[in-house]
Amino acid sequence: MAGAEMKPLVKVGGLGDVIGSLPKALVKLGVDVKVFLPFYGSIDTKKFKTKVLKKNIKLDIDTRAHSFDLYETKLLDAKVKICLIKHKNFNAKDIYVGSRKYFKKGAYAKKKGAYSRNVDDVERFVFFSKAVVESIRVMKLQPDVVHCHDWHTALIPTFIDEYNFKDKNFANISSLYTIHNLANQGIAGLDITDYAGLHHDLTPAIMEDYHDQDGGKIDSMKVGILSADYINTVSPNYAKEILTKEYGASLEKYLGRRKKHLSGILNGIDIHSFDPETDKAIKKRYDNKTFTAGKAKNKEDLQILSKLEKNDLPLFGLVTRLVSQKGLDILLPALESLLKKYDFQLVVLGTGQKEFEVGFKALAKKYPKKVRANISFDINLAQKIYAGSDFFLMPSKFEPCGLGQMIAMRYGAIPVVRSTGGLKDTVVNNKTGIVFKKYTQKEMKKSLEAALRLYKNKAKFKKIALAGMRKDFSWNASAKEYLKLYKKLK
Repeated sequence: MAGAEMKPLVKVGGLGDVIGSLPKALVKLGVDVKVFLPFYGSIDTKKFKTKVLKKNIKLDIDTRAHSFDLYETKLLDAKVKICLIKHKNFNAKDIYVGSRKYFKKGAYAKKKGAYSRNVDDVERFVFFSKAVVESIRVMKLQPDVVHCHDWHTALIPTFIDEYNFKDKNFANISSLYTIHNLANQGIAGLDITDYAGLHHDLTPAIMEDYHDQDGGKIDSMKVGILSADYINTVSPNYAKEILTKEYGASLEKYLGRRKKHLSGILNGIDIHSFDPETDKAIKKRYDNKTFTAGKAKNKEDLQILSKLEKNDLPLFGLVTRLVSQKGLDILLPALESLLKKYDFQLVVLGTGQKEFEVGFKALAKKYPKKVRANISFDINLAQKIYAGSDFFLMPSKFEPCGLGQMIAMRYGAIPVVRSTGGLKDTVVNNKTGIVFKKYTQKEMKKSLEAALRLYKNKAKFKKIALAGMRKDFSWNASAKEYLKLYKKLK
């Protein structure tokens, strides 16, 4: 398995959660898993002890020989071995995974900067991808499947084909490519093929349909879609959506070609990290039997922390990246109109686009007794919001899977979501949450008003909250589906 991030070593988004949890579930099913990850300078080597597997491994890239070192560590609570590729591309203490920045403390940065060396982000992960395949060759590994995650590792299936020209051992290796978010594609100029040192027989297929007056471009995601033996996404509904123009992000044509080799497997969550019975970050631990008292105590704690009045008004939570994908352009005006009419509270946590940061700050300034906007990233506060909120807002424009709605349900916070992607697969209207279809301010407002009405009906509110808490969103079922895929590819 190869990816750009893995909780708890390094986490920027949901990708880190998936790669941090799925291997552990697979090991329990008897799968031998090795995870390849860049050896970022931000990884805590005091906590995660490393040992050298091999030093000075040669790699032909950028028309010259480079070298990298291969280290090994493991998760503290599982028999999952992690191979770390060490190179100066990844030495800095702050790292990028796509467009978001990660610091050792786990905070998001507002602006994109650079590593210790000005290396293009796509080049960096092309290097990583080729280094993964070279490590397989040098270490004489014989995996049945190489499982690649998102655009960062999209060229690995092509590199496997490339290596097969010289090493027939690679003919027996199958590739699975998982799309976590089709919107992030890893686009670079055509000269990336020269940088990668790809065989001339492979280049035409990679360059297909990408030509313009500037010399064309390479879309890493497209390459992964066309070259992997099988493709999957992180929810069944998203696998259907991306075949359409609305959700295909200009890649629906290529996905259509591969639809016989495309499916969706719903992500799970780490039920040990997200457990109101054992969570040390929340004020009072609880389960479905002690829901009412536990929820009330955590709500009070969140109100005090947020400097809001302690009362029994409905409290909405929002923990997200503040970006347009998350439906904030319809949420903000809907909240604005309802805060004038109704009494309820809102606690926001996240960073992102300036317009949304400013928007929530302005809302909090205008309604200081009702709204608290935390423009930051704070893992402990996130847990408190899940535990203290009555409702959890997730009105996404699109959502490949979404983890927030699953975490919210586990803590008894009723999700208010739009019917898209994994949200449609996980939340049932009037059963485990409030769901709306049309992406409009009007529908957003109706859903918020439905939540306010539901809160007044205490018996029904509790019934829906408890139904969400009983849902099994562990990785157990999803890992079994992945194992079926691996066996199919073997």
